[in-house]
Amino acid sequence: MRKSAKMILFLILSLCVLAVIALVFAANYMFTYALDSQFGGGVDIRSFEVLPGTVEEWLVQNSSIESLQSHDGLNLKAYFIPAATKTNKYVLLVHGYKAGPLSMAPYAQHYHRQGWNVLLPHHRAHGESEGRYIGMGWLEHLDMLGWLSLLIEKSPDVEILMHGVSMGSTTTMIATGSDQLPANVKVAIADCGYSTLTKEFTHQLQDLFGLPPFPIIPATSLVTKLRAKYFFSQVDSVSAVVQSKTPTLFIHGDADTFVPFAMLEEVYQAAVCPKEKLVVAGAAHADSREVAPELYWETVDTFVSRYME
Repeated sequence: MRKSAKMILFLILSLCVLAVIALVFAANYMFTYALDSQFGGGVDIRSFEVLPGTVEEWLVQNSSIESLQSHDGLNLKAYFIPAATKTNKYVLLVHGYKAGPLSMAPYAQHYHRQGWNVLLPHHRAHGESEGRYIGMGWLEHLDMLGWLSLLIEKSPDVEILMHGVSMGSTTTMIATGSDQLPANVKVAIADCGYSTLTKEFTHQLQDLFGLPPFPIIPATSLVTKLRAKYFFSQVDSVSAVVQSKTPTLFIHGDADTFVPFAMLEEVYQAAVCPKEKLVVAGAAHADSREVAPELYWETVDTFVSRYME
């Protein structure tokens, strides 16, 4: 082989090696930035301040702590608020990404005033629960199945509503599509969940960094499988609602740019369960309840009452 040809081959191989190293670095950085709770990312997901006189203080003061061991050995925690009058109606409130059960305090107060028992889990890697990596709905849906089993063990005749917001919405949708979902779950509220994690991370990658999805998204998915035990493709609300028989109310604000509003139609059109949708004009991500509280709760309560007395 001529010397010049060898040099060209060497340069090509060197560039390929550098490209692979750069891709591995980028994929690991994206995984750490988005899914590793030990990376700050600008949000402290382990603690939130509880101010006097707030609904968050009401939640903390009126709740006890429940514990659950996850399928992979983590010690998970949840707030539990019993109904003022004994009832078999429970709501499982599922919080969002880098939030916590305190973010669901207004929802808890509403349901409690309606006479419900309320369970608010701390997701793995959030709040008081153990864990390092965020599952974006996949690992969390397995945890929710565990919490559901715990409720049913305590009282086999329970009737359960699942109400999730943002990542909690995706968690809820995936849970309702599981063949392990107990029949005790009678209805679900899915507020501003993403259709698939691949599409959501593609959107965020383009929005935050101006980068195309390939090859970073597939590489990061592989890193996620190696480190957190799931592929991005497993986080798929669309495929889940195709399997779901649970009546579901889909909610989304039409000003949502974090989880694009168009994702509402993706999951709604795919769903074969009894369904309804609520579009809240002018609401950004996870703000539908605050922007239009009367419309929000009237729609939720009416929908739930069709399937739970």
